[in-house]
Amino acid sequence: MASELPHFTKLPIYVSRLESGLQRRIETLKRGVGEKAHILFLLADGDARIEGRGSETALSGPSIAWRQAAGDFRLVMEAGSAGFIAEIAEETLVRSIGDFFESAALHALFDSDWTRSFEEDRSAHDAVRRHLDSILDDVTTPQAATGMMIVAHLRIILVTILRASGIDEVASFTHGNNAHYLQRFRQLLEAGFRAHHPVGHYAQELGITHDRLHAICVRELDKTPKSLIAERLAREAALGLERSTLSIKQLSYSLGFRDPAHFSNFFRRMTGLPPGRFRKMMAVVTPDSGDFSPPSFADWP
Repeated sequence: MASELPHFTKLPIYVSRLESGLQRRIETLKRGVGEKAHILFLLADGDARIEGRGSETALSGPSIAWRQAAGDFRLVMEAGSAGFIAEIAEETLVRSIGDFFESAALHALFDSDWTRSFEEDRSAHDAVRRHLDSILDDVTTPQAATGMMIVAHLRIILVTILRASGIDEVASFTHGNNAHYLQRFRQLLEAGFRAHHPVGHYAQELGITHDRLHAICVRELDKTPKSLIAERLAREAALGLERSTLSIKQLSYSLGFRDPAHFSNFFRRMTGLPPGRFRKMMAVVTPDSGDFSPPSFADWP
């Protein structure tokens, strides 16, 4: 039987171990951890298939499947099959990917649906399984910093899959036309927004001119690269004010500001509110009240 897990942390994630059985079983790939949840399915042994959206994907263990959206899919496991299902909320995935330079490659890999056989790389498959087991253990017996531990295990899982997939292969997915440049810019920005890089830095990383990056962003999003960089930083600041216990001074340093006064001026300019007032408002506003909505800046393609 799958072991049902309670909500155990502010980092929403669901993990279920699927034990081998004598009969075929059907699992829904939606556990309610968030509107933009993702699914990681590890098939250790046996055969299974993922059905949904008018298609069917067959898997044979050992293999791993990733789905960008948790809804509209179901998992059919044949008798004798075993594995894990993890439903990962968007914010949990983002924290696990982090903001390292290599994080851009992780974003590229986990920005699409895929299925991979690990028949030729069982050690990577076994490593993913061990860390899913560790997440389950940490949830079952919570300890201090359980959320941090879960993020650490999940990051190892993501990097293990990336290494098994080949970083060069992943990078090639995002090189070429304007849409790919825009996607690559987003990935680089996600990895480095705390460093406050200028637009020219990102253009150089993309191998294009400052003017071309500016033209792509304005044409596709009707925004300049500079405004997109500022909005990403403001979004992280809003999340930190709403969900973290860091002081405003500590948060400003964590976001790369050398002077908390500069952070306060930046946040007021971006949202119309000083950080302290924003935090107080979010402390009393419920998600369903409709009284106030924090900036989401979620207009990337």
